[in-house]
Amino acid sequence: MNREHAEAKHAARSNGRAARQEIPAGERQARASAAAGRVLGLPEIAAARTVLAYSATREEIEPAPVLAALRRRGVIVALPRVSGPGQLTLHRVDDAADLVEGPFGLLEPAEGAPAVAPADVDVAIVPGVAFDGACRRVGHGGGYYDRLLGAMTHAVTVGLAFDEQVFSEVPSEPHDMCVDVLVTPTRTFRRARP
Repeated sequence: MNREHAEAKHAARSNGRAARQEIPAGERQARASAAAGRVLGLPEIAAARTVLAYSATREEIEPAPVLAALRRRGVIVALPRVSGPGQLTLHRVDDAADLVEGPFGLLEPAEGAPAVAPADVDVAIVPGVAFDGACRRVGHGGGYYDRLLGAMTHAVTVGLAFDEQVFSEVPSEPHDMCVDVLVTPTRTFRRARP
């Protein structure tokens, strides 16, 4: 990555983090619920048998309402577990109470949780720090999700973010993975196909 791209990504991350931090704590749950309704209304979700999601940090939009609804529908829910530097493995999680604290202070599946193959995931709901309307995504900078999404053969990728995290344009390089759909509490964006 050249210096110009590195600086642009750093700026996008700073702007995205600042935007998330400004959201009043009292509004976060209502916004997450609104976004959950939009995600659950996606046709790709209606057809999914296995959905990958994430455990939110304190500042990220919380996917828990989506996951609870999916479990009630009988959908297999998987979450990532850090397995090494820059590497994630996927594991089935039937109850959020089974999660344990992992690296970076994030909740993740326990060591013995059943593995899920990336090829078995129908929809992957992923976090990001900043997005744009073209469904480009800037993550935290570790490349964990870029590598993981690249290994998924047929999954539809859904970014989940607060409206404030969507900018007119974010920097992207060839190795950066865009999402297919971006959902916020008030909007749904779809990536244009060539």
